Amino acid sequence: MGLCFIKYLKLQADKLTTNHLPNAIYITLILIFFDFRANFAQSTFTPLNEDFNNLIERYEIKSGSLLNLHSNIKPVRRKDLVKLSSDLVNDEKVKLSKIDLFNLKYLQNDSWEWLNEEQLPQSNSKKTLWKHFFHKKSDFYSFHDKETDFHISPIFQFGASKDNQTKDTPYTNTRGIEIRGTLNKKLGFYSMFTENQILYPEYVREYNRSFRANPYEGFTKVPNADSSRYLADFFSARGYITFQALKSVQLQFGHDKNFIGSGIRSMILSDFSAPYLHLKILTNVGRFQYMNLFAQMINKQIPVAVDNTDILPPKYFSLHHLSINITKNLNLGFFESIVFGKRQVGFDINYLNPIIFLRFVEGHLGSTDNSIAGANFKYNFKRQFSIYGQFVLDEFNIKYFEKNGWWAKKYATQIGAKYIDVLGVKNLDLQAEYNLARPYMYSHYSTYSNYVNYNLPLAHPLGANFKEFLLVARYQPIERLNFNFTSMLSKQGKDSNIINWGGDILRSYMVARPYDFGNTIGQGSLVNTRFFQFSTSYMIAHNLFADLRVQNRNINLAGDINDKKNMIFSLGLRWNTYQRQLLF
Repeated sequence: MGLCFIKYLKLQADKLTTNHLPNAIYITLILIFFDFRANFAQSTFTPLNEDFNNLIERYEIKSGSLLNLHSNIKPVRRKDLVKLSSDLVNDEKVKLSKIDLFNLKYLQNDSWEWLNEEQLPQSNSKKTLWKHFFHKKSDFYSFHDKETDFHISPIFQFGASKDNQTKDTPYTNTRGIEIRGTLNKKLGFYSMFTENQILYPEYVREYNRSFRANPYEGFTKVPNADSSRYLADFFSARGYITFQALKSVQLQFGHDKNFIGSGIRSMILSDFSAPYLHLKILTNVGRFQYMNLFAQMINKQIPVAVDNTDILPPKYFSLHHLSINITKNLNLGFFESIVFGKRQVGFDINYLNPIIFLRFVEGHLGSTDNSIAGANFKYNFKRQFSIYGQFVLDEFNIKYFEKNGWWAKKYATQIGAKYIDVLGVKNLDLQAEYNLARPYMYSHYSTYSNYVNYNLPLAHPLGANFKEFLLVARYQPIERLNFNFTSMLSKQGKDSNIINWGGDILRSYMVARPYDFGNTIGQGSLVNTRFFQFSTSYMIAHNLFADLRVQNRNINLAGDINDKKNMIFSLGLRWNTYQRQLLF
């Protein structure tokens, strides 16, 4: 029956004319899926959160080699992370502390399906529940044999805060479930969904009211339309399938996020916006990894009918990223992306070409879309240090680029460094990072082509027209206890008296721009932000954490004598989920 269905689809594809190209693409994708007969084991991806990213980067530095995986593209595949951790444990040249061994086993046990027979017993639970549950430390229920792999775990997060800027008590109430697995070693799948009620701290509510969006999330309800309390009530979900088209080519299709870079921030593509539908193709050949990302996002800036008779219009995104491990210590990456929309045919098939320069295609079509390009690098050395950076160029005209403050001199940069096991103190790590973005960076003349998804920046949370310095210290004194200190100092120029000074990337750069030359970072109403956060987490059991967090956030507007001071104390308990990092 399956072969008959494939033959039917092929017959229909042969009948399609050029007027039905979008349908041809859909059927081609179905054919790829159903006509796949190769027996290459494939993997789902690790969680995309700060805790996991830090562990990946730390142990890549300790390994002394970048050849294990391309960690600049996150999330990474579970089987690649297990291979990195296993190689480290078996490498006699690497000095690992007792805490390092605990962390590496934690990473391995979280993806135990990729462990070999000798390692597999370490993932077993000491006690099971009713003989059917908690056979593995990381899973509430699991099933694994030669053909099928299945994992299911609950998600919850409960927390309460004290915020001196509001009489309300901010809180988090999250419940959900996570499911992942593989079928016949060919098809991988992942699904996560949660029901959430969150009363954010006051500074996050101000952001919500200004941009009509919740950081990291999509559709959100506000019960009783009470914008003063701004209680967020929303259903969050992610889900995708993966399969190995060839030995070196893996495809992912579904709703999820991506992150490019090794920093706290990404000036290329971050996870700050809402999840989006995308097709991702990862091609690994030797020291090269090539990523194609084709995505459909949401333009929430277009007004729609309040009676739910209209849907939010889509916008589209295409990105190519080439990662090259030049040596075992040096990685270089090059990328280009395009944001576009308002097409009669939906996704413009010109941008489906995976190996062409998108800037050429954009010019060929009439140069109406927003093309961005740039590079990133990472250099790890002495198994203790890492230097990384990014450069992103949004506009270039050699005639005007060197002139004083040309408005379209739009670029963003990042430079950062990591130092692990500082001064010989085991599991004490430092990270420093500096970011800047020129005025009008990431913005465009159309809401369909700005670097925005669901009213949230696709790159840096601050948008543009800013300078920022970040410093993070992480310390793990014992196996299950982590301390974290984070500081952020930023200067950003914001709009005043409806004048567009280039900080709000949701605004068209063609509207209310005061002048063409003399533009500088911080122009407009200068806002100085000083953000300090101390947090500690204790892992009670695998992926079950108790959290304590203290935040101090001071805002100073140019001309104001007094700072706006925000002090927040938080306590929480979470299982199989991460802490929201509201660092802006």
